[in-house]
Amino acid sequence: MEFAGILMLLIQIGFAVHAIRHGQSLLWVFLIIFLPLLGCILYSVMVLLPEIIQSRTARRGSKALLRTLDPQKELRKRREALELSDTVGNRSALAQEYLKQGMLDDAIALYESSLTGMYRTDPDLLFGLAKALVEAKQFGRARDTLETLTTANPEFEHQDAHLLYARALEALGELDRALEEYRALAKYSAGAEAKCRHALLLKRMGKTAEARALFEDIVKDARAASSHSYRLNREWVEIAKREVA
Repeated sequence: MEFAGILMLLIQIGFAVHAIRHGQSLLWVFLIIFLPLLGCILYSVMVLLPEIIQSRTARRGSKALLRTLDPQKELRKRREALELSDTVGNRSALAQEYLKQGMLDDAIALYESSLTGMYRTDPDLLFGLAKALVEAKQFGRARDTLETLTTANPEFEHQDAHLLYARALEALGELDRALEEYRALAKYSAGAEAKCRHALLLKRMGKTAEARALFEDIVKDARAASSHSYRLNREWVEIAKREVA
């Protein structure tokens, strides 16, 4: 027992030192010290193992746990980067993190303040702003922003931006225009979300047969999809299944 206790203490010290030296969250140190067995196991699986095998899946799991343990870590990192160097890249990265954190007013303000000078019609900034505006349910401003984006950048093609535009039009009650955009989007969009939103709008407009055909297509495609693709589209596949049940 005494030997096991000493061994556990040495492992704790080693893990804690590793966490500190590699800039890990102090929450890891607290876990290792106060919940040694659980803390060391989690640290091994989520930090040490990904470092060793460089597995994409393991890194994704590690990031998810780190975000759970310290949800503000990435936000602090992005803010510090912007303080050190006020670049458009750092502004965009921080604005994206604001979006992930649900800090929509901050994201909108940062995107808007970045749209100046040579970047006043930057497509990535305008797209980010439109996304934040849709999330904030400011659909009129989102529509105008996306129209500015396409007018200033006619070569810019992005299915997510196109989907945002269709959603904004639908939310504003411009149903015929929204339907036109969903149909244009269907020609090249591979995701289930656009097809499902298209079908839901058709149903709303009384075009039930056309809507049902789209819902059935979504369910059919899901059966042949990879497990990764299914997970990404689960929400929309489940809606389609309910509609055809």
